[in-house]
Amino acid sequence: MNIREKYNTQETLTTFTIYPKKPSVQLSWWFLVGIIVGAFVLFFLDDIIDEVLRYAIYMLMGYFTLHSLYDIYLGSKIKYTFDSKNNAVIRIGPFSSGKKIMKLDEATIFVNSEMGSWFYALGAKKSQFVKNYRISENFSSGKKSDARQAAYEDYVLGKIYKLIENC
Repeated sequence: MNIREKYNTQETLTTFTIYPKKPSVQLSWWFLVGIIVGAFVLFFLDDIIDEVLRYAIYMLMGYFTLHSLYDIYLGSKIKYTFDSKNNAVIRIGPFSSGKKIMKLDEATIFVNSEMGSWFYALGAKKSQFVKNYRISENFSSGKKSDARQAAYEDYVLGKIYKLIENC
């Protein structure tokens, strides 16, 4: 799958749109399948595991099921549109028609890390560490991750930086 399909990018002369959480949909499906398999295994180990522990595990599985379903059906539909004509970065979600989150000429892209992996985030220049938005998948060390990172930087970040410069 190439980078255009992976992030479902759409481009015109003055806009560039990405769906940053779309690459994680397949991982969420696999996680959901693992939860279902785990629930069946837990059902068959009914006699071995204590009742309180079993209910605690079921509660965690329920939470992770809801989280996976959110990522699949709602999170993957969030898109960011970089519009140089209107000097705006617009966030469009499944329940919102579009919200201007910052001016394009104030936008800065930086690396944000958490627990051994990192991703690109978008924020306003003066408050980038207070409020920011994830615009890429997680990257880590390794050849495959380096290849995904290079493709993302070349295509997606290249288009965004080009629009920011033209503002």
